Amino acid sequence: MDVVSAGPSVDWEDMPAPKLPDYLVDVYTWAYVAPNMVELLDREVVVATILWLQQNKLMRAARDEITPGCRVLQPAAVYGKLVSHLAEKVGPEGEYHVTDIQQVQIDHVNRKIAQLPQTRTGICDARVTGDGLYDVVNSYFLLHEVPDDYKRDIANNLASHVRPGGKLMFVDYHEPAFLHPMRPIIWLVFKWLEPFAKALWSHELWDYVDDRDQFEWRKETIFGGLYQKVVGVRKA
Repeated sequence: MDVVSAGPSVDWEDMPAPKLPDYLVDVYTWAYVAPNMVELLDREVVVATILWLQQNKLMRAARDEITPGCRVLQPAAVYGKLVSHLAEKVGPEGEYHVTDIQQVQIDHVNRKIAQLPQTRTGICDARVTGDGLYDVVNSYFLLHEVPDDYKRDIANNLASHVRPGGKLMFVDYHEPAFLHPMRPIIWLVFKWLEPFAKALWSHELWDYVDDRDQFEWRKETIFGGLYQKVVGVRKA
């Protein structure tokens, strides 16, 4: 992939702090909003349990799409080692921008990567991520956590920040094989804890992108179809 210049500045500092959406407060306070839970849940053993020991494979799947020196946007802080690993892959000649809608998450991710000069973080809604084009826009386990109207708004916003030849990447849940031993367990987890996730069992991720025809898409599934990586390369 050719490396591009930074392009227009990303004026996150000029954006008003967004109001936390009702779905986030109602459904995910325990996981992402309460500061004490952020520290408790961001542990490798927790991430490994939630992802059925597939966390390293999924992280490598995302990392493989990134070239040293490129410019990357990630529109959500995530638990585990992903942010530090991707920032290191980008390297000091690149840029790695992480946004989140919550100050507690930005403060937490800063403790992990702020010492790296290629990183920048800011508070903003994933539906409005400022200006500029990127070589890779990485939506990592984000869309399954938002209602369908947010899924579409987020996907379209992220797509608009991919430069020609750049990549829009989604790593997220997928409908597992019918006889997958985890299928009934995941179904119950979605029913109780992840009410917006099951939509990904019946929708292709590129269907949320209105100008999907401007991308060349590829998809791979992981761990018996429970997870997926979908990459769209914007046509020149």
